[in-house]
Amino acid sequence: MIEELKMSLKTDKDGKPNKCKVCSLRNVEMDHFETEKHKQNACLKQYTTNKSQFIINRKKVVSVCCEVTSSTASTNSIHGKIKVSVKPDEPVQFKFTLTNESRTNCLEVVEIDLAHLKFNFELPNNPYKPGCEPYSMPPKTKLPDKIVVSFKSPHIGQYETPILFNLKRKDDSDETIVLLREMVVFVEKTVSLHDNIISPYERKKVWAKDKSDDIFGIPKTCKKIYANKLNVDDKASEAEKDLASDIRHTFDVGITEDNYVKFFHNLLWYEETVIRVNIKNYNMSRATMKIQPNPNYDIVYSLTVPGLSEKRPSLMIGDLLFVRPHNQQEVMFEAIVKEVNENEALIGDLHAKFTNYYAMDGLFDIRFFLSRISLERMHKAVNDIRNNGHYTRIFPKENECVKKAPPILNYFNPLVEANLEQRCAVECIVTNSSGTAPYLLHGPPGTGKTITIVEAILQLAISERNYHIMVCTDSNMAADHVASMLIQYSHLFPKSNWLLRANSKFRNWETLPKCLLKYSNGTSRHHFINIAIKDFMSYRIVVTTLSHAAKFGRLMARRRIGHHISHLFIDEAAQASEPACLIPVCGLLKKCGSLILAGDPHQLGPVVISRNAAEIGLGTSLMERLKKDNSLYSDSRNDPNYVIMLRNNFRSHPDILEIPDKLFYKGQLRACSTEDPLSTTDILGEKETSRAIVFHGVLSKEERIGKSPSFFNTMECEMVLQYVKRLVQVHEVPMSDIGIVTPYIRQVYQIKKSLTECGFNDIEVGTVEAYQGKEKRVVIISTVRANCNLLDYDAKFQLGFLVDDKRFNVAITRAKAKVIIIGNPLCLEKDVKWRMYMDRCRELGTYHGFDSKIVSDDSSQQIIDKLGQLIQHIGNYCERDKKLNFKFGII
Repeated sequence: MIEELKMSLKTDKDGKPNKCKVCSLRNVEMDHFETEKHKQNACLKQYTTNKSQFIINRKKVVSVCCEVTSSTASTNSIHGKIKVSVKPDEPVQFKFTLTNESRTNCLEVVEIDLAHLKFNFELPNNPYKPGCEPYSMPPKTKLPDKIVVSFKSPHIGQYETPILFNLKRKDDSDETIVLLREMVVFVEKTVSLHDNIISPYERKKVWAKDKSDDIFGIPKTCKKIYANKLNVDDKASEAEKDLASDIRHTFDVGITEDNYVKFFHNLLWYEETVIRVNIKNYNMSRATMKIQPNPNYDIVYSLTVPGLSEKRPSLMIGDLLFVRPHNQQEVMFEAIVKEVNENEALIGDLHAKFTNYYAMDGLFDIRFFLSRISLERMHKAVNDIRNNGHYTRIFPKENECVKKAPPILNYFNPLVEANLEQRCAVECIVTNSSGTAPYLLHGPPGTGKTITIVEAILQLAISERNYHIMVCTDSNMAADHVASMLIQYSHLFPKSNWLLRANSKFRNWETLPKCLLKYSNGTSRHHFINIAIKDFMSYRIVVTTLSHAAKFGRLMARRRIGHHISHLFIDEAAQASEPACLIPVCGLLKKCGSLILAGDPHQLGPVVISRNAAEIGLGTSLMERLKKDNSLYSDSRNDPNYVIMLRNNFRSHPDILEIPDKLFYKGQLRACSTEDPLSTTDILGEKETSRAIVFHGVLSKEERIGKSPSFFNTMECEMVLQYVKRLVQVHEVPMSDIGIVTPYIRQVYQIKKSLTECGFNDIEVGTVEAYQGKEKRVVIISTVRANCNLLDYDAKFQLGFLVDDKRFNVAITRAKAKVIIIGNPLCLEKDVKWRMYMDRCRELGTYHGFDSKIVSDDSSQQIIDKLGQLIQHIGNYCERDKKLNFKFGII
């Protein structure tokens, strides 16, 4: 406290006391701190600064509800403030109900009292006033008497006072719990609402438990810096300039042992700032809403959201948004997202008074908000990494007592036993050859990475009963895939408590495989069981997502249970950001436990909105950073005790594998796939024979709706349909064997529509992200883009795979027997990857359609010269006419 008081005292150049920031007084002396005036001001400042901590009961041990009674009052409550509008001399009563929400702990009510008795607030007949005997509240009970605060005033004005609830846990912790609510009364001639949001403060919904309360919130001093791309303007204070310089220096230095926590806190805040700025662009004006009959909810409204299918904005079930009747500035309603469909969201939980404003033809303004849950979980993991004894996970040291891996005699999967790299990886994982350093399993496309970790998990499960294994992935789809492979061996293990597929209530339940239903903690949002920590600890294997793992870590920390997991596998680890990987590490993994990172840094990486944040380090996974920066995992060392790369590709024809192998894997992959006659079949029947890779040039133009960043290409869609018809009708390829990949969700819908109209409903069409980890016998790729000067746009907004090495790699390597790329060669040849692919198809005789080679260099130069003369002429004309605006560009 003394240090804070000293900081509030400004000094002059000679170091003498000058001004007190708390009291806004100049020329003060040190004894100013002892004055009553300063103490009062300091107290008020502390209250204002810290009251938010007492408004939100984060631990959910106790709840406070308030009922307001008056004859004409207009009331609403938000952020711990109960606001009431009444007429002069109208009495108001605030009736507070206190509930002990704990299932096990008794609470002691020490005192309940108003902060002051001014402004006509009264608390008569208070049995819990200071000095009274504490009252004991058993678990799950309410205080027998309501706390009634009365107010009445003849004078127009705004009156407010806080009420404090002081409680104590009756257990070994003897913890004090302080809650605060503020009562605000507006006395006025005409009753009106005085808050922009109508929302009950505490409601018992699942979404409210994780509602953002600014845990690890962006520091106010940094917001402008992040929003301005780490810069400050000339008018900024010296402190702001120093802070911006310090943040830039931290990022320039890169990740070190000393700055690790600071580095990632700032990087996550940078990302959050960009997301917050972006999400404002999706706010809607004059939108319509329709009441949607739904048996699962009381009242829900359907809201059409343009761009929702393209994740602009990205909405999830449980997210918060605000609805305001158009041209009604005085009121705004809080709503919760209940369901998310293609271009439509169902929203509910609106205040009952919303019905007074709703009309079928009514117009509404929509405001979207960022869900901070995943950000908060990553911040906490970063914050805990040093204290939890897991620093060796992120800055690994050599294991001084490496044990020689004994051979495993009995393998569950004979294919693993026959594969040298897979067998070596399993043996090293089982013997923990890397110690506390992460073990990296580098699995290029089609090399059996997931099969390898499944074998390792099974070997660990059978070798030691006390092992508790967790498998985490960045997505539910990947987690479902691992769990589905594991349960194929369930008959060899005990029937009870062997495997748990731990799901979030808000996952997409339609995608949960049927084979996992009996291993899951739910089958839908309406048939869902929260997993008790006791049950969680009883399972040998738990499969979940990285983010959802935070729930179990939080529960164990609350009960002060030590870390439980002996082996943590993170599959598709290259897809997860480094802070995301730390969530289960910091919350659940034992200090001496094993960490296995399985993935491929040359495939899709973490999804990051801020391009700058991605380049600084958020777009680099922990696996990729270790492989690049730590000598234990270097290619020159090539030490299988720490890292191994699987080399046998069992998926793709050698033609398909050739280019990705050269570009990304240094020619180390071995093509081990079986021959398929489709690889040598010319699909369109134009030639007698063919090869596994095909390029079909289409001179076309992409389109988009309005300013949507998602494009579609009608001509390419037609060409895709031609290939599909030939594959299904002539070559009798089952629709389930055909996959169509395109970078834009709008093109996905266009292609799906065309296929459905022709009866090809069972062909899977998706973006590159949707296809990671999948494989098809035939893959058709529609590149869509047909305007070369938009390539920079792709890189800027991370759309498509035209300039992205990792997306190119994933798209090409999904195919087993045949990959057919359809695109505009004039556009694609600007990039080395696509140029290499087209040149190879020319060599193999599998290039079809329009060929950019027919456009000679001489004719191109003639066109450029002619355009250049025209542009120069226009420029000269505009120079003479100053009213016209013209900018010269490079042709």
